[in-house]
Amino acid sequence: MRKQLKFVPVVAALTLLGGGVMAGSAAASDTISAARACTVDAPRFTSYPGTGSNDPAYWPARGSYATTTSRCNDINLKLDGAGVRSVRTCFKAGSSWNCGGWHILAEGRWGLAATDVLDGTQFFLQFLGTSRAAGQIDY
Repeated sequence: MRKQLKFVPVVAALTLLGGGVMAGSAAASDTISAARACTVDAPRFTSYPGTGSNDPAYWPARGSYATTTSRCNDINLKLDGAGVRSVRTCFKAGSSWNCGGWHILAEGRWGLAATDVLDGTQFFLQFLGTSRAAGQIDY
């Protein structure tokens, strides 16, 4: 979710100062804390409805796209509801768009629409079915 931070120099320095296992535990705790920061206060989104079987719901507005940031390493979604929903991510590749495979996300908890996405990558999401999807997103 969040970009991994390098704690090796800190752990090495604390170990040399006698921190031993405690330093390693503190660094592990910091890594876990940093990973959670990616989705903290994530903005809400609502997709636009599709018009038929070959036109799924999408986000953001048709003809628009979002751009990944350094905040997160992945495209993270927490969908409203209690069921499941399929989503796929389409990425800008030159002058065209390439869509990946469908991912099934459980509603009500954080899931990944795409992983290891480079900062500054343009994308949009498609949701299987024509009904709107809503929830939180962070990228």
